[in-house]
Amino acid sequence: MKKIIILFLIFVMFALAMTATAGMADTAATPAVTTESNAERDGDTVMINENGISTVKFDGKEMDWFRFGNEKGAKVVILPGVSLRSVMGAKDAVMGAYSRLAKDYDVYLFDRIRVFPEKYDVYDMAEDTLRAMHAIGLKDVNIMGVSQGSMMALVMALREPETVHSLMLCSPASRIDDPTTLETWRKLAEERNTPALMEAFGEKVYTPSFFEKVRDVILALGDGVTEQEYKNFVISLEGTEGFDCYGQLKEIRCPVLVIGASEDRVLGVQAAYDIIESLQCESFIYEGYGHGVYDEAPDYLTHIKAFLDEHKRFHLRGRVCDYHADEAEVCG
Repeated sequence: MKKIIILFLIFVMFALAMTATAGMADTAATPAVTTESNAERDGDTVMINENGISTVKFDGKEMDWFRFGNEKGAKVVILPGVSLRSVMGAKDAVMGAYSRLAKDYDVYLFDRIRVFPEKYDVYDMAEDTLRAMHAIGLKDVNIMGVSQGSMMALVMALREPETVHSLMLCSPASRIDDPTTLETWRKLAEERNTPALMEAFGEKVYTPSFFEKVRDVILALGDGVTEQEYKNFVISLEGTEGFDCYGQLKEIRCPVLVIGASEDRVLGVQAAYDIIESLQCESFIYEGYGHGVYDEAPDYLTHIKAFLDEHKRFHLRGRVCDYHADEAEVCG
């Protein structure tokens, strides 16, 4: 079966894109939360709606999320990157693409807040996501962050290590060494030059041959973008360009998996190597792929699932892994 492009565009701008093959999408995931109710936790309001899209309200902000999979499994939180469009509209497609994880894991996907303040950086995004997670009672979670989502995941592990059981960092960065691509996208968005923005995105994220296959789909994603969506997107890029937590990486003590790509023209493959070298963690670097390797590589989720399965076993046995002792993994 041909790969199904779901376009969950992870660092960039549109909706969560993952590729599903016949082996990955053989079982459809079903929502774990489907009833309508309201709950209060520490003054925050949790609204669970019939369509499976839920909302946490706090400090005048609203953050949407959805949940699917095995309610008895270990918890996995997915953090997409900056989006021109909310990933909530792709809920069913995401559930299908992640059905392989959903068999064994309780999966949550969090969007950003609906309306960004004038200044809103990666640290703010991480804090708000932690707030939403606490509001629904999440703790001891495995976080899968892709691109900008990986930056948020690093901040979350640094600020609340007791909340984060493991990290899966996909097309990641702990600092922005070359903001050229981000600045180009921001400038085009500020000009509301949607066709050029879509082209610039596709050319940088994907390999040329793959971009040719999905060009029309990517260009169509720009139709009907609202003014608030443009504003959120620009602010999100501005809040990313100065990000730098590289000097704190050695404080991270949980198991970490880094997946990068040799031809990443958005954040650069060196950004992945920086994290790998600092943490001495598990890693896989794809050769010949670009930033959007999550769409192009057919075995991408295989690495994620294997890592989760391994560290789920460690967790169930009560073992704690230290990636810094003698530059090797030591489990007690």
